[in-house]
Amino acid sequence: MSEDLLHQLIHMVGENNRLVKEMKEELKEFKTEMYDFRKEMYAFREEMYAFREEMYDFRKEMYTFRDEMYEFRDDTYRRLDSIDRHDKLIEADLDLLHRKANDNEREINRLKHAGQ
Repeated sequence: MSEDLLHQLIHMVGENNRLVKEMKEELKEFKTEMYDFRKEMYAFREEMYAFREEMYDFRKEMYTFRDEMYEFRDDTYRRLDSIDRHDKLIEADLDLLHRKANDNEREINRLKHAGQ
């Protein structure tokens, strides 16, 4: 009987050793997977930081572009206002020339009729 128990005990210890060995292997594989996952997460984090920096740079470029567009718009308004003023002055000069031409034509016709 004790020999039977001894065999059962030896068998149970062997089985426990096998299970412990399997668990150690599984734990080792799990740790390897976890370390790989951690490396991937660190790589992902670095990519996210790089992306964030790119977005900051892009935002700065967009603000610069916006400021350039506002400056262009303001310059265009100034130029259009200047052209509008010049156009009004030219119209006034043309009106004055037209009046003077009409006055001269009337004076010429008056002198023609007076001289006859």
